[in-house]
Amino acid sequence: MNLQVDYLRKQESAPSVAEVTAIPLSRVQERVDETAHRFGDGLIGVISHAVAGTAPRINTSRIGVVLLNAGLTRHVGPYRAYAELARRLAREGYPVLRFDQSGLGDSALPEQAAAGHRSREIDAAMSLLAEHAGAERFVLCGLCSGADDAFHVAAADHRVAGAILLDGLAYPTQGFWLRHALPRLLSPTKVIAYLRSRRNAGPSLADFRDFPAKADAARMLSDMVARDTRLLFVFTGGAYTYFNHRSQLAACLGRAARSPQVSLEYWREYDHTFYLRKHREMLFARISHWMATMWGQPAGSSREIAST
Repeated sequence: MNLQVDYLRKQESAPSVAEVTAIPLSRVQERVDETAHRFGDGLIGVISHAVAGTAPRINTSRIGVVLLNAGLTRHVGPYRAYAELARRLAREGYPVLRFDQSGLGDSALPEQAAAGHRSREIDAAMSLLAEHAGAERFVLCGLCSGADDAFHVAAADHRVAGAILLDGLAYPTQGFWLRHALPRLLSPTKVIAYLRSRRNAGPSLADFRDFPAKADAARMLSDMVARDTRLLFVFTGGAYTYFNHRSQLAACLGRAARSPQVSLEYWREYDHTFYLRKHREMLFARISHWMATMWGQPAGSSREIAST
């Protein structure tokens, strides 16, 4: 696949979606075909889709999925999680685009873009998936900073039908601080370590994330729920610095977080990047089941999720 991407980079520039080049890639899994694309302003992406006639159900909702870079990770995702998730959802009938935003991976652009430009890149990605796979509405999925981008674009773009936010935004509450601080105050070692860290403060969470102000986030979520945008929040133990209980989401974002449009998982024993394969398999099964429940017949039963 890298050879194909290298080939794309040698082509004449194709700045608009209409002029985009599509290169078929070698088939790596049965029932899934993939094409590499150069689109937008120097972006590189891969569309995964089911081989014609092999999808277990028809995607009548014409939902396409866009996977957004997780931090500095390429479009394959941490431990190739994005590549595996894309092919799984493709087999189930959803076309999936994973791509490198500016400054990341195979993107021809040397630096990461500001938030406004990233939104335009995601807009170009949705247009590409519409043009090449017939998608009319979209689910955005991202981990960490990718979840932040997904939340912002989902709130602003009515074509977005849903968002999957992996360790996405949340805000510390009084309950959070009680659960977080009390056990540490009872440990002299942890108190000393905390005091030392205050003298040598490094980058904070705010340096890497793009959370809106809490009141704005609550309003954005309420607006999305009002127009029936579906959201799946998945928090892991890797978010321990700002999230540590299921009740916290509604406590910080208000009543909309308890609506039927919002699903929530809190997997405290999982790490931020889903290092263990069994944890990635659990994540894939949960996403697959959520997608099928929201937009089609379940592809996997609850038994499948429980057994992974």
